Amino acid sequence: MSRQIDLLVLGGGPAGYSSAIRARQLGKQVVVVEKERLGGTCLNRGCIPTKALLESANFYGSLKSAQNHGITLDVTGLDYGQVIQKKDKVVQNLVGGLEFLLDRREVEVVVGEARFNSPTEVQVGTEVFHPEKIIVATGTVAAELPGLEPDGRVVLNSDQMLAADTLPKALLIVGGGVIGCEFATIFSSYGVQVTIVELTDQLLPPEDREVSQTLLREFKKRKIQVLTGASVDKLIRGEDEVVVQVTQKGRQREIEADRVLISVGRKPVVPEGFPGELNSRGYLVVNGALQTTVPHIYAAGDVIGGMQLAHLAFEEGWAACDHAFGKNARTQWFVPSCVYTQPEIGSVGLTEAHAREEYGEVIVAKYSLKGNGKAVIAGDDSGFCKIVASTDGVVRGVHIIGPQATELISNATVALERGLTLEQWAEVIYPHPTVSESIKETVLSGLGAGLHSI
Repeated sequence: MSRQIDLLVLGGGPAGYSSAIRARQLGKQVVVVEKERLGGTCLNRGCIPTKALLESANFYGSLKSAQNHGITLDVTGLDYGQVIQKKDKVVQNLVGGLEFLLDRREVEVVVGEARFNSPTEVQVGTEVFHPEKIIVATGTVAAELPGLEPDGRVVLNSDQMLAADTLPKALLIVGGGVIGCEFATIFSSYGVQVTIVELTDQLLPPEDREVSQTLLREFKKRKIQVLTGASVDKLIRGEDEVVVQVTQKGRQREIEADRVLISVGRKPVVPEGFPGELNSRGYLVVNGALQTTVPHIYAAGDVIGGMQLAHLAFEEGWAACDHAFGKNARTQWFVPSCVYTQPEIGSVGLTEAHAREEYGEVIVAKYSLKGNGKAVIAGDDSGFCKIVASTDGVVRGVHIIGPQATELISNATVALERGLTLEQWAEVIYPHPTVSESIKETVLSGLGAGLHSI
């Protein structure tokens, strides 16, 4: 069966379903092709399930500090299988909600895998579509390294780790990026012995170096062993354990673990027969309007590389649809990034190092949460807020590590979007006592007028 439609969206993740909803708002006939479940990696195998596990882990971890609040608890056990069931229920509820949302918007969803027969013809099973416009939003899957391929038993990727319903005694994580650090937080909360092996010289390589150093210090407090500037040479797989050969600074050592998590990034999922150009890493090449090298075919979300974040994918999907149907579309943003470790990390704009590369001399202001009343009350004051500005006072980057950092960074994103100077930002009143007022304190420090800082 052959059909003419306005828009065909390949992929039902954040970029895909946001573009589909936008197309319906513009009165277009749209079909979404999804080979698994709506929601993509974020909802099914990424953002949502990991945050569900983190919520349970943080709650469990907080029980240890109950005595600080005059509460005596006797915690006798942990049913990790029930933790996984709770995570699965959260995902199932949200997937069901998304299905309902698209149905109410009259977005047709076709289950299957798409194949390009030509630039203007896409086949899904026995159905053939001839769309006016196409948006490719097929996302990514977990990357692998030669010799470190997951077996689903003792060596796992992030998808498999999310599904495992038992806790290991010892876990070695290959890769100290966002995925690796969040899993380290989860499992260390349950008393698992965690080791991270990171090839670069710092955890979370894209983050500001001071933020990374603070996280490293907090990880050490949690008894997480971190080996930076280290590589995994070989895995020796046993029935119930793995021996990992690691080289760090020219010295080789062996580490035993029940499980190894491979978290070395993602690789793009390219539809069969895709007629456009790919870059050297296999991602779809797009221009500033999110068009591929075939003008009526657009691409958005993780499949185009860059910052692989669900909130950016929402914006890209929306923008791609707008441009495809003749609307003004913005495609450049200040994009906040969040890391849900303990402590949390939120950042937007340039790091101090990148700001110095771009502007030379810069203004750097930092305020420790040890001076913040709300953080001290919560017993969670190990972080700081840091603002980087150019010498004309314009804010170029904000970096927060501490409680609620992933919520607070939205405020900073508005400041960058509006091009605020430190003086303009200082006019904003923040409530007291809140963790958010640490932002105001940092702004004042950048002006040499700190109220609660030296």
